[in-house]
Amino acid sequence: MTRIIKYLLYLLFLPVWWLQRLIPRNKNIWVFGAWNGYRYSDNSRSLFLYVQKNHPDIKPIWITRDKEIQYLINSEGSISHLANSLKGIYFSLIAKKVFVSCGKRDVNSFFINGAHWIQLWHGSPFKKIGLDDKYSSYNTFFQRVIVKNLFPFATEFNYHGIVSNAPFFTPILASAFGVSEERILETGSPRNDVFYCQEEHIFNQELRKRFQGCKILYYLPTFRGHEVTNSLFGLSDYDVKEASSFLERQNLVLISKAHYVDNKLDSKGEEHERIIHLADNEVTDINEMLKDADLLITDYSSIYFDYLLTERPVIFAAFDLTEYITGNRQLPFRYEDVNAGPIVTNWNELFSALSKIWSNDKYHQLIKEKNKRFNKYHDAENSKRVYEAIVRLS
Repeated sequence: MTRIIKYLLYLLFLPVWWLQRLIPRNKNIWVFGAWNGYRYSDNSRSLFLYVQKNHPDIKPIWITRDKEIQYLINSEGSISHLANSLKGIYFSLIAKKVFVSCGKRDVNSFFINGAHWIQLWHGSPFKKIGLDDKYSSYNTFFQRVIVKNLFPFATEFNYHGIVSNAPFFTPILASAFGVSEERILETGSPRNDVFYCQEEHIFNQELRKRFQGCKILYYLPTFRGHEVTNSLFGLSDYDVKEASSFLERQNLVLISKAHYVDNKLDSKGEEHERIIHLADNEVTDINEMLKDADLLITDYSSIYFDYLLTERPVIFAAFDLTEYITGNRQLPFRYEDVNAGPIVTNWNELFSALSKIWSNDKYHQLIKEKNKRFNKYHDAENSKRVYEAIVRLS
């Protein structure tokens, strides 16, 4: 019943949607948003800050649904408005460019008709997304046909440009968003420019002071679509004392952070000085911290493709691969074909991999090969390339 009422209201809104085409749009006003309006992060934030710093002729405006984010951005000297405020709606109506990292709800999707919609996305696809995800509601006839053609403000598959990190991902993104490959912009992700910043993040600096000569490991799993064991810390063979003892002997520090959608890790309530669980509100941009890591542990997260830019070791914790593929997301390729490191399924295998990986030339060479394949560019100019590509859309 609620759904019927929603789409009846959408029908009433259609005249307003089409009348927006009569409103002149200002090519120098760009609006940005991320994660349904509830985060100030990701590719949108990186490009927002780049434009503000390097192109004074452009007026970048961050659209949010969170008053605290609005206050933070405005206190930093930037401009932010709430999505449903009069100013938020006004600037959405006159902006020529609209940038999102997840979907149109990152901004105010009801008032952007006539703008160029740019999907920066939030990582190279490690799993099937959008129209290729058989588990997605977008694959129903109602969504693919009725909503797409009748309610363009409620569909995610009509972007004017979509950012890609490499030719490998271009056909995958084109298929997922139902657009031609000409709309895929092979520029690299703005958030990856930070990998070429030489200054170490203060969090990692403090760890290295505290544990002299240590190696820092980051464990960053992807999200799961339902309540299952979602991390290494929920496995039956996890023992905090055994793990801590191993980390001490090897002089390692393990940092874990759940995906934003999960925002939790099953750690059985136990923590040690060398096992640190970060909450989402403690991290603005994980890549700012990850760039300094000595090793990444992940599963099916696109963060792997970003981290390849460092050409440092990666371990794949695929303890639930079969379950994940059959119950959460399919992959657009064979898991083993994209990996550049050992695959582990429990803590004993992880300990073994961590003991050997630092001197394994086989994986080092493989990482270089995968980096070249999955990242077209290896510099700090992705934001610049995105900007230039977007200007050409005019």
